[in-house]
Amino acid sequence: MREFRGREVELNSLKKKFDTDEFQMVVLYGRRRIGKTELMNEFMHRQKCKCVSFTASEQSENELLSIMTETVLTELAPDMIGMVEFPSFEKLFEFIGNKAIDERIIFFIDEYPYLAKQCTYIQSVLQKVIDNNWKKTKMFFCLCGSLIAFMKDEILSEAAPLHGRATLELKLQAFNYRDTAEFVQKYTCEEKAIVYGLTNGVAKYIEQFNDNKSLEQNIIDEYFAFGGYFTEEQVKTIVTSERQNPALYNSIVSAIATGHTRNSEIASCVGMDDISYPLKMLQKAEIIEKRIANKPYYLLNDSMLVFWYKYVNRAVSLINVGKGEKYYYNSVSDKIHDFMGNVFEKMCKEFLFMKAGENDYPIITEIDNFQKIIVDENGKQRQIEIDIIGRDGKDILIVGECKFTNEKVNKEIFDSFMEKTHYIKGQNPLLCMFSLKGYTDYVVENAEGVILLTIEVLYL
Repeated sequence: MREFRGREVELNSLKKKFDTDEFQMVVLYGRRRIGKTELMNEFMHRQKCKCVSFTASEQSENELLSIMTETVLTELAPDMIGMVEFPSFEKLFEFIGNKAIDERIIFFIDEYPYLAKQCTYIQSVLQKVIDNNWKKTKMFFCLCGSLIAFMKDEILSEAAPLHGRATLELKLQAFNYRDTAEFVQKYTCEEKAIVYGLTNGVAKYIEQFNDNKSLEQNIIDEYFAFGGYFTEEQVKTIVTSERQNPALYNSIVSAIATGHTRNSEIASCVGMDDISYPLKMLQKAEIIEKRIANKPYYLLNDSMLVFWYKYVNRAVSLINVGKGEKYYYNSVSDKIHDFMGNVFEKMCKEFLFMKAGENDYPIITEIDNFQKIIVDENGKQRQIEIDIIGRDGKDILIVGECKFTNEKVNKEIFDSFMEKTHYIKGQNPLLCMFSLKGYTDYVVENAEGVILLTIEVLYL
């Protein structure tokens, strides 16, 4: 059994609210499998109080009320099991509130959107109970859900009945690359980075990697073997869950993962003229993001989905007949470093935020990429791209380049980077380069004023 890792910031936030001994309402949300339930389980385990933990599912309203009643009574009044029934959720909630008048009680409803879907009036019931009963108690109430758009629109928005009741809003994010590395401590820095790329820092995905096995064997076993964790059904559920036209959403994500990033390219790929609505829904679910440029384009937020749709999706039939390993060695293994290019950029950005204000690193508030068509010294137009532009407001304070390749950064790459920096309008920004394999002697000797970083530095 794996020990609980990370999330100390979130646990401390919960503990501060818990220690007030007053009514608290926590709204905890984030994408599926990111570790919300595990976080609350760990938090409840650390507290010395009664904890009621109920997980909603797609059942009828009567069934949900019955199961919640049994859950509540088991923890708060076991002698009443089988002897009492509550006619409504409101009466059950009042019962819990009465128990919390003199003692701290944690009441955790997981997968709340399923309860709200089956019991459409539950929001108003909770509003009434909180205002008239629970606010006078020591109740520590937590609503948790994986449908991000629902949690934002139906609980946190100004139009929602429960708006203003939450005393703590926690949006649980994926682990960063350093936290991810804690799960695979036996691996090299390069291997830890690849695990981060293949899992996007999602807790449940990271748990599939056993560092007693080689990284390559883990990839084969979990992605390219029949019975592996990352099956077609498992992965596509992330994209298509709760969608009326799952095939369309799946096709859009597949198109973006394989390089069709402009609106017109995606529409052509999926065979539809207007895809504005599904794109909007995928953005609300935080599966994709829209980047603003001369021509706006879309990217997947999840590197695991990029890898799966780009390299695994096409091989599902082969995997199902036991040919996945051969496919991996023939068509995927030599492309891992190409896939890791964007992931490594993300890691470097995380590193710069972690280092902000330390030593020679300036405090920055945002980091993005740079793409621009310029006129060079020969009067010719060309597009330049820079991996990292770190800003504080409008001021450019960091300019950086990232290379996740099996070769050292050489003269050509270094000189190209230095030439591109001339087109950046910044007040003497910090110049830095990040490299998987290091730098040639030429680069080291000519890098005055440029910080040269290797992947090992990112993990110090």
